[in-house]
Parts: sequence; C-alpha cells; structure tokens
Amino acid sequence: MLKRVKEWYFKKIAAKMINKHGREQVERLTQVTKPMREWNVSFITTAGVHLKTDHPFDVDGGDWGVKFIPHHTPEDDLTITHTHYDTSSADQDVNCVFPIKILKNLVEKGTIGEVSQTLYGMMGYIPRVDKLMNESIPIILKKLKEDNVDVVLLSPG
Repeated sequence: MLKRVKEWYFKKIAAKMINKHGREQVERLTQVTKPMREWNVSFITTAGVHLKTDHPFDVDGGDWGVKFIPHHTPEDDLTITHTHYDTSSADQDVNCVFPIKILKNLVEKGTIGEVSQTLYGMMGYIPRVDKLMNESIPIILKKLKEDNVDVVLLSPG
C-alpha cells in the first residue's frame, strides 16, 4: 500500500514539475565553429550507466543524481542500474546505450578531436524535475565548461 501511495505522490509531483518546467525553451549554449575533427565531445545518457564502483541509482525513488564516468574507463568497469526499460542488450554491450568505444574509434579515425575527460550517466526516471533542473543540470554544465566541451551527445535509456 505504501508503495502505491508513493508512486501516486511522485506522479503528481512529476506532472506538476513537467507542467512548470517542461515547456521551457532551451537556448544553445554556443555555436560550434570548429571543424568536426577538432571537436571535444562528451556524452550524457539516462540509461542508468555508471561505474561498477559507484553506488547504484535509486530506481524506485526516482534518482536525479549524476554519475561521472572518466573517458578512459574500460567498458568492463561499467554497469547499468535501471528497471524501466529492457537492459538485456545493454548488459551484453554497453555501447548500445553508452557508445564509449565508438567515440574512441571516431578519435582514432580523426573524425572528432577528442572524447572529453568526463562522460555522464543518469537514470531516466526522474519525477523530481525541480531537482534535475536546479541540482543535476548545473553540475553537468559546470563540468562541461571546465572540460572545454564543444559538443554533447545525448541518449535516453
């Protein structure tokens, strides 16, 4: 019973927050003027990807936290905490939701300049949009600027 009340409550909060924040227009942070071969590229996913050494996402509670993933992380050191989509393919090959190997290959081929120092994992079930907007997003933006990122690629879970 408590779980149903909690789910109902979070749905109400989520609807209120989406109504308040979900219609905002986001302006470009910058216009990319560099050629693609010079881009510093980062990646953000809400597929629940994180380091195996990180504390798992709180899927049931709706986690707005951000996991920082160093660009040099081996794929075997990553895991997924998410129950709101079928993770079986991602469990076999994390690149289908977090293409770290593909980004590194693009660097090797000279298609892009580099993969940013930090990549980001989040969990897509975030009913507290206010926490996302006021806590998670500012942390990510600050780190993207510190890492001099030119382009951010996004992937849902």
